[in-house]
Amino acid sequence: MANDDNVDHLRTVERLSNILKITPNLKSISIIQHDEPLILEEQHLALSKKTFKELGLFSRQTFLKFIKKESSPSRDSTLDELSTVLIVLNPDDNKYWNYRKRLCQKCSKNQTDKLFLELKLSSCSLKLKPKCSEPFIHARWLLTNYREIVSEQTIFSQLKMCEDSAEHYKHNYYSWIHRLWVLKTFPNTKLLEKELEWSKGWIESHISQFCGMNYRFNLLLISSAHQNLDSNVQKCQKFVDEVSYVVDLVLFYPGTESLWCYLGLLLYYCSANQIECEESALFRVRAIDNRFSRRFQKRNFNPEIA
Repeated sequence: MANDDNVDHLRTVERLSNILKITPNLKSISIIQHDEPLILEEQHLALSKKTFKELGLFSRQTFLKFIKKESSPSRDSTLDELSTVLIVLNPDDNKYWNYRKRLCQKCSKNQTDKLFLELKLSSCSLKLKPKCSEPFIHARWLLTNYREIVSEQTIFSQLKMCEDSAEHYKHNYYSWIHRLWVLKTFPNTKLLEKELEWSKGWIESHISQFCGMNYRFNLLLISSAHQNLDSNVQKCQKFVDEVSYVVDLVLFYPGTESLWCYLGLLLYYCSANQIECEESALFRVRAIDNRFSRRFQKRNFNPEIA
């Protein structure tokens, strides 16, 4: 009976591994109460609670058993499938990610399909657990080691992965840190301008989340440094315009703490760099809160995403 169960589990592992590798643009992975072990409909994957529990335990035990065996085509194929399943079912455990890295190191660094597959698996692992550091760490390792073949499409796929994980889990700083890392590692003026426009839309639709605002502030810093603007006037204008933009948001959402924090961060930076903001913008804020100048005078400037 136990052997029959093992055979069934191996078949499920193989099927799940193929789904994760082959299905384009997998939209979600969920755990549900159902008799069927796996259900795939319209790019939405569901595992039954029983399958999730039993398959996770079986895969871990089998992986540890097979990893000790001598290398063979059968053993390597099974470990590939097991590690593919385990990084999705248990993405916090880095030993499975480390095994995926060893598989990559055996391949040529000009294999675009291998890079695409590994990044796809990283994205899949965030569908079940969006706030997890290991998939982002693995993605950064891949992008660093395969830097020569990283395309614009690859960068856009990473930005989409970050957006999806941030959407599914509020204050997902792992996602924002990775997004910022991608833009710093692969700087592009056109892309930075697109990101500034995108971040504005994100802030306006997630008005209570400071992560997106802090990310936009870092974008302004990167954009100013990357564009090599000729004069301080041009550099300063970006921040002057940003202060006016945030003031407008504060006036529309006066009770939103994240906006006040962002405004305080901007004003602290402007003050530290001797950037003069428009007095009319500050006057409009003081009309709402006469304690404005005292509220932020003790805030520390911290440009890191948190």
